[in-house]
Amino acid sequence: MNIESTKNESEHYAREAIIRLFGLQLRAGLSVKVLRALATECVAIASKDVSGPSIKKSLDLSRLGSVLRTWHKETQFLTREGLPRSLGIGGRFGLRSLIGIHYPSGKFEAVFSKLKQVGLIELRSSERWAPTARHARISELSQETLAHLSEGVAHFVGTVTQNAIAATNEDLLFERCCKVTKLPKTEASAFREFVSQQASTFLVAVDDWLELRVAKQLKTGKEICTAGVFAFAFIDDSSRKNRRRSRRS
Repeated sequence: MNIESTKNESEHYAREAIIRLFGLQLRAGLSVKVLRALATECVAIASKDVSGPSIKKSLDLSRLGSVLRTWHKETQFLTREGLPRSLGIGGRFGLRSLIGIHYPSGKFEAVFSKLKQVGLIELRSSERWAPTARHARISELSQETLAHLSEGVAHFVGTVTQNAIAATNEDLLFERCCKVTKLPKTEASAFREFVSQQASTFLVAVDDWLELRVAKQLKTGKEICTAGVFAFAFIDDSSRKNRRRSRRS
């Protein structure tokens, strides 16, 4: 996937998210005139709030996770104990071969450098590398991040809308939330750690379930669709800050 196609993908999902959000507003009784005014106001506010890091042009970071998954699951990259083998650069089952499954050969150096830079691989012995994690987590503002964000918002709004108009329980998709408004800030770190552990277990289980059925589909040639889960946690103390500012003014 090149930069232009990633950019087009992010624009597609951003458009879908906006359309679905506007659709919900219209369903709720907002007039087209008021909605246009709201959209114009939002664009004006966003254009003034563009400080911070600019979006980077980078390789397809989402495939780094696929590289790690293959390293942990495919027989040719595993030891007899079922653990990922340390790999050299070349050879039939080396890093170049592994990365080549998911990226064009010309991208090897860039991918290898990125894996080292973000600490997803480590040097175990002379010129032999091993993964430090099973999944990739990349924190940088890029076209891939924007595409991921836009897709998540679009699918979330789509799921909420679908559930709201579903005729039967069989048509419902999982969509839940939980929150409190008075969590002590001293518990914020514990909350992050707890959710991270629980979410990782959940996502690994879902990912394994999906991958197993994708593998079966490749053998049968059945019709396909896209399915998945987006999950996130949040900590919002903006309302508390606003109340404190109001008391001081």
